[in-house]
Amino acid sequence: MRMTTRFALCCALCLLAAAAAHAQRAANPKPFHTEGVFSNITAGPGGDYGGMQLYLTDADGQFYATVTVAQGVLMPPVLVKVKVEIESRRIEFELPEEGGSRKFTGTVTAAGLTLNEGGERHFLKRKCYD
Repeated sequence: MRMTTRFALCCALCLLAAAAAHAQRAANPKPFHTEGVFSNITAGPGGDYGGMQLYLTDADGQFYATVTVAQGVLMPPVLVKVKVEIESRRIEFELPEEGGSRKFTGTVTAAGLTLNEGGERHFLKRKCYD
């Protein structure tokens, strides 16, 4: 009888530990990363491209983005430094142009990147490459 009691207690403890581990894992959702590829480039009815694609990456604590703008055709990509607030997932960068630069601010979510430029909002969908 003693052996049966010990076996039952051992099984009960194992079940309790497994339930606690499962509950803890469910409480900690899978984190998502600020880094990624975001794009809203589309082809119009005449075949002209429009939109923007941004590849955001972290290099030893400093964030960079490769930005490709499409205005009829795909323009050459530009590498820019990006200021990122990790907790709020807010980003800020300037895209150089002839005669000045374009300033963008935005917020990264699991679905994509919402950019603001001088009052205009643009949503770039997060691209998943498996």
